[in-house]
Order: sequence, then structure tokens, then C-alpha cells
Amino acid sequence: MLEIESYKENNWPPCIVTVLDIAGIKSNAFTGKGSEIMLRVHGYAVDKINHGLPLHRNGYVWNDSILLLTYNTETALIRRTVLEELDDFKSSLELACGVSTYAISVMGRAFPEVEGVGASLDSPALGQHRAIVIKASSWAMANCFLIEKQLGRHRADWYIDSRVLSGIKLSIQKVSNRINLLPKNKKRTIHMYKGRLFGQLGY
Repeated sequence: MLEIESYKENNWPPCIVTVLDIAGIKSNAFTGKGSEIMLRVHGYAVDKINHGLPLHRNGYVWNDSILLLTYNTETALIRRTVLEELDDFKSSLELACGVSTYAISVMGRAFPEVEGVGASLDSPALGQHRAIVIKASSWAMANCFLIEKQLGRHRADWYIDSRVLSGIKLSIQKVSNRINLLPKNKKRTIHMYKGRLFGQLGY
């Protein structure tokens, strides 16, 4: 097992975790259309993750969800460029696949590289492993689901952690709410938007 002391000493790089979900997929479950939609989204997302999204390090796709991870967090300008990439990806996915999605972006720290703990999606030895370690902050991922649970009633297209938006001004109107997030259960502000982040009206 991994030694606790070495675990603590590893560097946890700052990251932004974004989860995109397809809206209303359950209503199409019984007709079989939901499965067709998910397969279409899978194909599009995998192609974009493999051949596009240069600012994102890793991407993961399952059922009606897509998880994207970036380490580009250093400045407001860089984070804005990341949001622009996400905005373009979300919009193009919806257009190509005929779906509506909502996205949740949270700042956190990614798991460190630890020898002998499975493989990662960018590992050259991927074919030799059956276990894949998702390289995304467990707290940031958990916070994405907390945000969805507590604020999903707003039916927003975007739910963005204020830490991601620090120093960034968007012209789109927003609604904000403060909720407790992990791991310290401290309140953080989540900004919610409708429509595209860049160039269109929101709330």
C-alpha cells in the first residue's frame, strides 16, 4: 500500500476540473434513443479530447458525462482562455450531437504522480494495465456533484467556482450562490450563467 508520508510529500498541482452532463437524457432511456445519444456524444467527445482541446491535459467519458482536466490555472488570462476553449467545446458538441448540456467547473488540486498506482490515460504502458487512475482532484470532482445537487434547480448552463473566475470579467449576466465545499466545508461562491459564456446574453 502507498505510504502515507510519501503521499503527503508529493506535489499536488493546481487544476480546473470540468464536468459536462447531457440534460434530459433519462427521459429518452426507455425508447433507446438515450443510448444512441450517448454513443454519439462519446464519439464526438473522444475525437475532440484526442485531437483538440490543447489546453486540457486529460479527458474522460462515461454514460452521459464528460470530465475534463487542465493544469492551466496560473493567471486570469490563462483561465479565461481555458473557459473559452470549454465554451467552444460545449457549444460545438451540442450542435454536432443535437443535445443540451450543462457544465460545472471547479478549482482544485490534482492527484500527484505516484509510482505503482495504476496507469493514467496518457501512460505509454496503458495497454499493460487494467486499472486507470483518473488524474483529477477527488475533492474537485466531489464538489462538482455537490454543486449539481444543491444548485441544479437553477437549470443553468454553467456553474463556475469563483476561484476559476477570479480576475476574469464576463459580460454575460450571472446569478450567484454560496455553498459549502470540500474538503474543509467552507463556503465558496458559485456563479451561474445561461447561454454561452462569451458573446451571448445570460440570466
